[in-house]
Amino acid sequence: MSAPHPPSPDSAAAPARDDRFPSGIPYIVGNEAAERFSYYGMRQILYIYLVGLFTGFVAENVVPAVELAEAKVRATQAVHVFMAGVYLFPMIGAILADRLLGKYRVIFWVSLIYVAGHAALAVAGRFGVIGQLGSAETAMFVGLGLIAIGSGGIKPCVSANVGDQFTAANGHLVPKIFQIFYFTINFGSFFASVLTPVLYKRFGPEVAFGVPGVLMAVAAFVFWLGRRRFIRVPPKPGGALGRIDFAASALMAVPLLLAIYVAVEKSETIVHAVMENGSGALVPALADTALAYWYLAAAGLISLGAGLALAHRRQALQEDSGFLAVILYCWRHRGERTTGESFWEPARRHFGDEPADGPPAVLRILVVFSMVSVFWALFDQHSSTWVEQAKAMNLRLVLPTAVWSGWVVPGTIAGAVFGALWLFLWVSNVRVPRAGAFVVVGLIAAWGAVAAGLHFRAPTATTLDLLPAQISALNPLLVMIIIPLLSLGVYRPLERRGRPLKPLHRMTAGMFLAALSFAAVAILQAQIEAAGPGRVHVLWQIIPYVIITTSEVLVSITGLEFAYTQAPRAMKSTIMGFWLLSVTLGNVLVAFLAPLQTLSLTTFFWTFAALMTVAALIFAVIASFYRGRSYLQPAEEVR
Repeated sequence: MSAPHPPSPDSAAAPARDDRFPSGIPYIVGNEAAERFSYYGMRQILYIYLVGLFTGFVAENVVPAVELAEAKVRATQAVHVFMAGVYLFPMIGAILADRLLGKYRVIFWVSLIYVAGHAALAVAGRFGVIGQLGSAETAMFVGLGLIAIGSGGIKPCVSANVGDQFTAANGHLVPKIFQIFYFTINFGSFFASVLTPVLYKRFGPEVAFGVPGVLMAVAAFVFWLGRRRFIRVPPKPGGALGRIDFAASALMAVPLLLAIYVAVEKSETIVHAVMENGSGALVPALADTALAYWYLAAAGLISLGAGLALAHRRQALQEDSGFLAVILYCWRHRGERTTGESFWEPARRHFGDEPADGPPAVLRILVVFSMVSVFWALFDQHSSTWVEQAKAMNLRLVLPTAVWSGWVVPGTIAGAVFGALWLFLWVSNVRVPRAGAFVVVGLIAAWGAVAAGLHFRAPTATTLDLLPAQISALNPLLVMIIIPLLSLGVYRPLERRGRPLKPLHRMTAGMFLAALSFAAVAILQAQIEAAGPGRVHVLWQIIPYVIITTSEVLVSITGLEFAYTQAPRAMKSTIMGFWLLSVTLGNVLVAFLAPLQTLSLTTFFWTFAALMTVAALIFAVIASFYRGRSYLQPAEEVR
């Protein structure tokens, strides 16, 4: 926090410091916890369900090899197209909230769309159980579409809505509330990853998909309860201008949606042509695709043109200095430049220095993001192809009965309940005595010591069969461990030596680690294929999980920090939208290359390891030439 400035004669006195959280925060945190559980719970079982759906829910060992391989490809494509949509729609949702409807209304109403999506998935699960596979597939894709739209409305609005609740008096609590948010996301993800596969196995897909839907309904209800406690920042400009902004953004997103559809629809044809005839077949295959889908290309161009025309009309009605507005202004006034002036000089004269600096700064950052997309292609596969690998591994664990059944399971539940209650009371400004927290933690630890003693007195073993989708619970668990380890063991020692690790250097290291993680799973897969199913133990997956999670911390968290600081203040929302778009493109890449799985999963993993290595090398070169500047709030504007 910056040192206080003496008030100027014409400024108001600084507000008194307030150490209480705003009254609406508990409702936002409760909503976020339930929403994240619902999303990650559904996602953990999605790949497993889709493979079953596409094979008619019969045992995989009786499905012809070719049909099974095709089902796995389709399941991989469906999962990653869904995740692409989850990260694409926020660009539209942010415009809807900021410029037309406001954050509260968007979050609440799209939460109901989200609930409807989960309900459709539960119906799809029921149709699958009774053998109506066509209806199950239709309901499944309707549900996934609704959830992608719902997430697109919630994702860009929740964190901004949190920030809106704080004033200059309690603004020093903002870092704490975002730490709480990050913890809540990983907390919900961990338990959803562990519990939802169990529901799927014991009660079927309708219950496994239905429970996350109930949690999402709870999230919407909790958010509604806080409606009178929230500070609501009105949308700007709202009204007719807001409708034009939203319509223009939606129209300009259509070409990308059509491109994703064509890429997935023709991926098998293009990939197989290259596999059979070499890289020289790529251009003819793409040309054939363009000819076959010329009408979609035309529709995309018309939609893009209409969006640009609306954006131009909007600037004529009321000018702003956003990313697209500045670019359009510079294009229209390009003839006004004198010899030696850059493309951006007309905007500098018209809008000022920072708005004119915005688009080129964003474009420089986009060059960096172009390689980060490949990272996301690898990272998000822990919900698809890594689950497929786990299915072929030995999933059995032998654990001490007294410790596992007598302490780990009930102790984890007790600790989680206490932690959730303590967190909710804290953000509700009810302080739990520190002594009480120490007592609870001490009792749980003593409980574990007693359980260990009982085991040594009368050792017995419990056999636990893990479920393939549960293994990805390692990711959120490791995130909460690796973040402090990197901070204490790497970042701070380097800073003390005067050699801080710069953001782009962290990201470069993270991208090489991502390639290493896929080399690790490729080696594991080769061992599985050589030894046979069920021979290689699933605990070996801990190695690639540790590597990919370390990579996530280095790339994802650092990338957000880098993007935020390098974008001018007026462009920070824009650059966050492009960051999410990089996730979309990474998932589209997986969906496009999914047919490579028909060769072997080992080849598939090595392909992505090689792609990531090349991307990391290019990224390292880009990082070495990158010259930017930080745009942070002036000290007097920091809350």
